[in-house]
Amino acid sequence: ANDEVMPQTEEAINHDKAAGVCIVVAINKMDLQGADLERIKGDLAAKDLTPEDWGGNIQMVPVSALQGDGVDQLLEAVILESELLELKAHYEGQAQGVVIESELDKFRGAVATLLIQNGTLKVGDIVVCGSTVGKVKSIINSDGSKLKSAEPSYAVEILGLSNVPDAGETFQVVKNDKEAREIAAFRENKIKDRRVLKQRDESLGNIFESMGQSDKKVLNVILKSDVAGTSEAIVAALADIGNDDASIKIVASGVGGISESDANLALATESIILGFNVRSDSASKKIIEGEDLVLSYHSIIYELIDEVKARLSGLLDPIVKEEIVGIAVVLEVFNSPKFGQVAGCMVDEGSILKNKPVRVLRDDVVIHQGELDSLRRFKDDVGEVKSGTECGIGIKNYKDILPGDKVEVFDRKEEVQSI
Repeated sequence: ANDEVMPQTEEAINHDKAAGVCIVVAINKMDLQGADLERIKGDLAAKDLTPEDWGGNIQMVPVSALQGDGVDQLLEAVILESELLELKAHYEGQAQGVVIESELDKFRGAVATLLIQNGTLKVGDIVVCGSTVGKVKSIINSDGSKLKSAEPSYAVEILGLSNVPDAGETFQVVKNDKEAREIAAFRENKIKDRRVLKQRDESLGNIFESMGQSDKKVLNVILKSDVAGTSEAIVAALADIGNDDASIKIVASGVGGISESDANLALATESIILGFNVRSDSASKKIIEGEDLVLSYHSIIYELIDEVKARLSGLLDPIVKEEIVGIAVVLEVFNSPKFGQVAGCMVDEGSILKNKPVRVLRDDVVIHQGELDSLRRFKDDVGEVKSGTECGIGIKNYKDILPGDKVEVFDRKEEVQSI
């Protein structure tokens, strides 16, 4: 309430509109001195979110999370939206829903956060999440309390899964272990088939991409993060980085600490290892240090992306640009017993430098490229002759210079490419 509509809010609005969902706006920090409710409503109205009291259809509720003001009204607003949409769920029967997030806890093992959409989840239920199965050992509510059962609309953590499921996977309760294993095995086979097809497509794609692009640079990356949702977001962000000259390949990504197998994979594939809110164990650390592998830890996604961009830019060959330093016009040509052929010149532009490469131009066409053998001003050897000054120029291993030719001195500069 004391601020304005920030880019993150705009991004949230765009996501909501793209998903076609209802929007309820909570305007927080109404307890602060600079709170301006009407200004915020105006800013939101400019983003096509018109408040109800301005004739629109968007509920906007002023709240103070610190003092608890407006929270009940906010809940009522959400409930009203759900009633208008006639959202209903079956409380009876086996629970089903979606995995919101998942992580590998050092002490508790695989932990999944589930949103229950139908049915009631109970301790002891056998759950299938994607290709992962398990028996629910514990149900933990959002306030940290343990539950014996959870009804539709509950978001709860469960313990007891054999592996970490992917965020976004659906889950369902089944009757027994046999049914769970059959469903999980079927899904696992489907995943393997998709993986094989993807690898085949990538292999074919790499063959076609490599035609005429043998010098394309590829940065191999192994990513480990604390939760599945974060890993998914980082992989998607990294996929957008790169150009025709350099690209990123995600060799592997997963949830949990950096293990010995991750280090060995990085060694075999010449990959860098990125850890997001995770650390390497002692076995992997020994390999990483012994083989001098690249390992970096991050806790902010934007910093991770910036580092990858910098490393990818470092793979690119520098761009070599030429800059003309000076041009001299040949007036006379002399043959010196000591210096060989010497061109008497007038410096027309810039400066003639002895230690820079040169080109000889005839009728503005390059006929020779080489380096200076001598640069003299009267009888003195000099390193530089500036514009408007006469000089004698000798070109190494070239004896075909004529009056009217131009001697062009240039410099090469390398510029680092960026992604």
